[in-house]
Amino acid sequence: MTSRYRYFWRRFMHINFNYKLVPHIKLNKTQQNGTLPCTVGFSVLTLLGFEKKMNAEDELILTIKHCILFVQRGEFDKAEQLLHVALKQAQQISHQLGVTYIYDVMANLALEREQYDKAKRLFIAVTQRIMADGATEDDLRVIHISVKLARISHMMKEYSTAQLGFEWCIDKLNNAYKKDPSEDNTKLLAMAEDWYGRLFLDNNKTEIAYQYMKKAYERMKDLVDIDQEHLIIQLNDLGTVCDLLGKADESIEYYSNAIDLGKKFPDMHDLGAMYVNLGRAYIKKNMLDIARKSCGQAWKLGVTTKNNDVKREAELCIQEIRGMS
Repeated sequence: MTSRYRYFWRRFMHINFNYKLVPHIKLNKTQQNGTLPCTVGFSVLTLLGFEKKMNAEDELILTIKHCILFVQRGEFDKAEQLLHVALKQAQQISHQLGVTYIYDVMANLALEREQYDKAKRLFIAVTQRIMADGATEDDLRVIHISVKLARISHMMKEYSTAQLGFEWCIDKLNNAYKKDPSEDNTKLLAMAEDWYGRLFLDNNKTEIAYQYMKKAYERMKDLVDIDQEHLIIQLNDLGTVCDLLGKADESIEYYSNAIDLGKKFPDMHDLGAMYVNLGRAYIKKNMLDIARKSCGQAWKLGVTTKNNDVKREAELCIQEIRGMS
């Protein structure tokens, strides 16, 4: 997976305070300026081999590269406008693979902007185009898009449809993984499992959610080409799920690991939130001295990073500890 497609991985992921966790967590603007958000794991278009079939100097590829750059910068309106220019260019030269590529980028941009109906229509169009070109339902490109469509169904609260979609995808991906446990197959399977777990979380089936989310993390953590900040978010969210399950020790372990890894990133905007989560976990264990230190560190980070949410939550945490002392 090339760096250009990394923004396709962490969409809907964000460090939250533990009692506010929801399965469709949004990435904040600060993170968008650093390691970029992403909606879909690796892009289906790396599998299409688009760039291998196009000249690097071609006007169309240059236009598309500018589109991707705008998306990475969070300049979505500019990206949208330029994508329509690129689409017109591709249609004028009858470059069908280019048209498919642009539809896919448009679909991911729509998903990034939470325009779910539009994203759904575009992903279906991409699927139809690659299947017309010979792909079958077992093709990883088709399965990949199907995972996204299941996620969109979840976001649209079409839970039964989402569950059927995820089950179909995960069954197909498990078969593919057994035949070829490549890094790309592992990432796509882990993404499907993580999102499926969040569907269960949204339906108050927390134990099942934990099993899928944990399985996804275990697959991801040993991969070479993996975004470490994504792992931090996974660890934090696993801590939150354990907190919901009343597994205080496991929760503390996940939060602590997330913080240890997060310290390696000076611009990690949400480190303060993780400290609050850890402090609250220690409160439940009645380990008030350690809880006070954790919430105090969160407060300092809230002040230095000018994150008023973290500062406020840290102050509430400290007040709670004072009331218990």
